Amino acid sequence: MLAKEENERLTRVGPGTPMGALLRRYWWPVGFAEHVTSRPQRLTRLGQELVLYRGADGRPGLMDLRCAHRGVALDYGRVEGECLRCPYHGWLYDRAGRCVEQPAEPQESTFKDRIRLGAYAVQEYGGLVFGYLGPDPAPLLPRYDVMSRDDGIKTLQVRRANCNWLQVAENITDITHLAWLHGATFPKYGARALSYDWERTAWGAKNIMRVEGVEQEHVSCYVFPSLNRFPLAPIDGELVRAFIYRVPVDDVSSLVYMIRFRPGAARALQTLGELPAELGVYRPLETDWWGIDFFDQDRMAVEQQGVVSNREAEHLSASDRGIILLRQMLQEGLAAVEAGRDPLGVVRDEASNRVIVFDTHADMFGEPAGRAA
Repeated sequence: MLAKEENERLTRVGPGTPMGALLRRYWWPVGFAEHVTSRPQRLTRLGQELVLYRGADGRPGLMDLRCAHRGVALDYGRVEGECLRCPYHGWLYDRAGRCVEQPAEPQESTFKDRIRLGAYAVQEYGGLVFGYLGPDPAPLLPRYDVMSRDDGIKTLQVRRANCNWLQVAENITDITHLAWLHGATFPKYGARALSYDWERTAWGAKNIMRVEGVEQEHVSCYVFPSLNRFPLAPIDGELVRAFIYRVPVDDVSSLVYMIRFRPGAARALQTLGELPAELGVYRPLETDWWGIDFFDQDRMAVEQQGVVSNREAEHLSASDRGIILLRQMLQEGLAAVEAGRDPLGVVRDEASNRVIVFDTHADMFGEPAGRAA
């Protein structure tokens, strides 16, 4: 269990919080590249209200949502060139957040030169737009293998989780839930005894799981602080490579960006957008053990711990080594930031920023296991 103060320290992500400072050292998805246009979009990441748009030069811009004059939300404004104009009094901001025009002020006024909104580094990569909300200089955007591939079909989708980011992240390393929560979907694993090991890596940790009666090991990767890489059911004999960004929106909600890729002669980038995700409403599936569709099972499990899990009341066991490891790594990351060092997985050396390939494989699929009692 965690003390209330420690749970607060690990779950609060807004500006000025310890965990917010750690999470701001990483790039986070802020949208689908295909959906970012000259129409400004409002969004929230790490407890900050932001506006995202695409300038006439084709490059995206990301800045604080509200005009510095009277606080009007800039997603109601319009893009002019590479700038964004407030609809209330016409103040105009460039992509760096500088106020470059105040139409009602005297021509000789220099007031605009003292006005600046927070503006943030943005990059497009693999079909997503990423934003960096941390201190300068920004690190490099890591080149994860699934994101880098374009020699096949890549599918992008997102779904909201109506709960704190840490519940969503801990679901990655809560590896034993595969045999029960997803037992009907992964029949070779369903209701069977599991054993596993964790190995730390340069990016997080690798899980090697063994299942009673199954010869092949299941290998998946946790990528610090809240990403994971794993295989899904094969299509045309080829395992689907999956990568998930679990993105903190604010203290009570998260976004789960799922990227699926399978190599092949056909090449396509499919942006499916956002799936509906109402708290307590999960797609039914009568043939599943729990009556919930596979793609809603994890969301049910993390949301039904409460909006922010009460870790004072939990009782972790020997099988929860992955959760304990994740929390230990977060504590190490917090200590690194407080000491002025980069936390795990922050990339600054161009020479070392090659495509990061993860060793993942599995043999999950076969004859159905017996229904759980």
